[in-house]
Amino acid sequence: MKITKYLHSCLLIETQNTKILIDPGNITYEAKVFDKQSLSKLDYLLITHEHADHCHIPFIKDLVAAFPTVTIMSNPSVVQLLAKENITVQTEGNNFIELTPVPHERVFDNKAPSNVQFDIFNLLTHPGDSMSFTKTKKILALPLLGPSWMITQAAEKALALKPQFVIPIHDWHWKEHVRKTYYERLDQFFSAHNITFTSFESGESVLIQE
Repeated sequence: MKITKYLHSCLLIETQNTKILIDPGNITYEAKVFDKQSLSKLDYLLITHEHADHCHIPFIKDLVAAFPTVTIMSNPSVVQLLAKENITVQTEGNNFIELTPVPHERVFDNKAPSNVQFDIFNLLTHPGDSMSFTKTKKILALPLLGPSWMITQAAEKALALKPQFVIPIHDWHWKEHVRKTYYERLDQFFSAHNITFTSFESGESVLIQE
């Protein structure tokens, strides 16, 4: 499985001749770090929840225009949101993409939205903005920092679920030198527990054996 990170929580998954983009948010779009022209195709677009850093309508419109046969999967709230843009979204998975509703963490000034966890090819878990998920596959895309959870909670969650690999996501809020310092600390922490922490920069890819 080839995994490419495009800032924050946006991941491109390439495996078994299938290309899947997760959480096309405004941070990725506005930084212009994702080049859709580099893709020959896009099979699936997965959206965990409706917050703009995970679901940016201009980004989604660009992707649908470039890849009109792409299948979009998300939760019912995103279905309603994108229906206003005449974009079809389904809430059912298939034999290699599993959707599981998991709670979005509390937000201090607003109601938490619906959130869905994606499990892909029985290999990778992306829980969106949740610390309440209870299972993971071999590879965990771990949200490190949010308005209602901190890095310690995230690290403890991963340790409890014991994936083989941790991919850091939801970490745009840090300054670069702070993020890299925490990456080093997380690498040491997880290594002590026989978990591989995979740190890579935006636009870089990592290959993990299936």
